[in-house]
Amino acid sequence: MSQEMPPLARIFIFSTVLAGAVSIAWALTTFQPIPLLGPIVVGICALIAELYPVRLSEEGTVSVAAALDFAAVILFPPQVAILLAAIAAGVSDILGRVPRIRVLFNTAQLAVAATLSSKVYSLGPGGPFSFQTHAFWGLIAGFTFLLTNSFLTCTVIALVQGYRPIEVWLQGNREMLLHDMALYPIGMLVALVYTHDAPALFLFCLPMMIVYVSFRNSVLVRQQAKVVLETLADIIDRRDPYTAEHSRRVAEYATAITRQMGLSEQECLLVQSTARIHDLGKVTWRDDILFKPGRLTSEEMERVREHPVTGARIVEGLTSYQKGVPLIRHHHEWVDGSGYPDGLDRENIPLGARILAVADAYDAMTSDRPYRRALSKQEALRRLREGAGTQFDPTVVEAFLAWVDTEDGALVTDRREVAATEE
Repeated sequence: MSQEMPPLARIFIFSTVLAGAVSIAWALTTFQPIPLLGPIVVGICALIAELYPVRLSEEGTVSVAAALDFAAVILFPPQVAILLAAIAAGVSDILGRVPRIRVLFNTAQLAVAATLSSKVYSLGPGGPFSFQTHAFWGLIAGFTFLLTNSFLTCTVIALVQGYRPIEVWLQGNREMLLHDMALYPIGMLVALVYTHDAPALFLFCLPMMIVYVSFRNSVLVRQQAKVVLETLADIIDRRDPYTAEHSRRVAEYATAITRQMGLSEQECLLVQSTARIHDLGKVTWRDDILFKPGRLTSEEMERVREHPVTGARIVEGLTSYQKGVPLIRHHHEWVDGSGYPDGLDRENIPLGARILAVADAYDAMTSDRPYRRALSKQEALRRLREGAGTQFDPTVVEAFLAWVDTEDGALVTDRREVAATEE
């Protein structure tokens, strides 16, 4: 979390930390002695799980610790469950050298989640956990734990980054949400086994380790595929000194357009990740086409126009890029239907592809080429205006122009001109 976080984010974090502190203080002051072997074993397992999460994104990680925290809610008095969840989260963050503000927030949010879910579970029949008599209240308590944890996490991310909480909850977090939902039945199973034969919990170690390794490897494969594709895109850009960093700049412009248009964060991430690899199809271009100083022949133009189709084919077999395939294939379509490869028009062209078309064209116009010097920012913007309604979607052009008019937009788009002046 940035030191320059918005005031609302600071207030929310302070409120959560205060609520967590109250929960922990209540647990400490009302604690009643119980046999500690069980809580210690469950707590150590939760700590180990917290220390080895699977990172899905820059902001998102998943682990099996929630299953153990929830098992503690079912098995032990509320005070024990609160302290166990808070200590496991706090110690793991400290050992992981997480910034202090995150240590406080993460510890507090789990303490609050454990408090609320314990209170809900206490409304049930009580006594040792039995599936027939306690399953319903266990599910309600599990839903409370999940909802509280998700609400606090997504809200603080949304306030810090300027999004709506529902967008953060839905953006790429569906996988995390499904994973988390599966943990609470596992927590009830842990509680059931513990109630009838506590030493049998050791039987969970190997299966849980296998699940963890399999899930981690699955995530790593997708992350590595993303790195490989983006590296390949950068290498393709660097083949031509005139287009170095082209894909990165297009991604920057396209992301700005999506946010200016008020699209969801999920759509923004899709456009951003697709823009980074939108020109993969250029890998088939020969140097004589790439560096030709004059006009291309009709045969050479046909070869050039194949690159959106080729790029789409390269990534169509990758699950994580399935939604981006139409954007890659159609980012050279014109809204009047005269573009390529399929001659789509207007709304038949995916919105993300229309956004890429504007970002791609602007960067192409403001970059040097073997056959011409880069256009000025003003001239490139004028040509975008002229092309609105024929080559470009007018709404997308309007959004890009509005962004350029902002202070941040002007700073970003002027970088190359400032550098050229200094040279």
